[in-house]
Amino acid sequence: MGPPIDGSGYTSRALFPIELSVITGPDSLFALDDIAVLLRDELGRVAEQAARQPNGRALVVQACAANRELAVDVRHLSAVRVHAERGGFGGDVRCAPDALPWEDEAFRLVVAQHAGDVLPADGFVEELTRVLAPGGMLLWFALNPWSPWLAWMHWQARSGLPLPHAVHPDAARRRLLRAQLAPVSVDYLGGCWPQHGVPSLLHRLRVLTPLRGAYLLTASKQRAVLTPLRPRPLRERRVIGPRLATPSQRARA
Repeated sequence: MGPPIDGSGYTSRALFPIELSVITGPDSLFALDDIAVLLRDELGRVAEQAARQPNGRALVVQACAANRELAVDVRHLSAVRVHAERGGFGGDVRCAPDALPWEDEAFRLVVAQHAGDVLPADGFVEELTRVLAPGGMLLWFALNPWSPWLAWMHWQARSGLPLPHAVHPDAARRRLLRAQLAPVSVDYLGGCWPQHGVPSLLHRLRVLTPLRGAYLLTASKQRAVLTPLRPRPLRERRVIGPRLATPSQRARA
């Protein structure tokens, strides 16, 4: 098991031009202790996917700075960790969500943990696709809009905290398809409502699966396949002898 990511090793800075209305800073619902149990359950799924990737890099994108305290096991991959901050990303690198400062196909694994719940989706998913290497995997964690967790979040936000914009798994799948990613599976995670410790047996009933707090949408970036061109048939060039040639009108005259 590899060491937790400590957020060091990257010093490049790419300024983002504008500030958007998003959930950021300590006043984020994703910074509450009650949701930390769900976030840890989600991050426990990362190690399995990281172990399947060859040597390379991993990008971890989270909803707020407080989530950086949660350990992420990316195994042998070298990781970069950023979080939503003032309409863009802070952490190892500062940048705009729609202008990531990495070259194409830079990462073998991309983990987006509720970043899509707090940031505008325009351009963000396309940028994740661009920096994902062919054959790499995207782990898209998002809140389940049918879960009682949303009612709990509305109650917590009564003091004015911004609410996340939860998207149904089918809508998220279509968004990834438009970005040229191939969805592989959807898994529902966590309990049906916030609680400390391990979810009870009631939360684990299969009939209640669609009501769990979050879902994981796994998608892959397909490798570019070269399609062989159909060979063009060679045409034999024939020379017509003088005796078979048609005489011109002047010769016939």
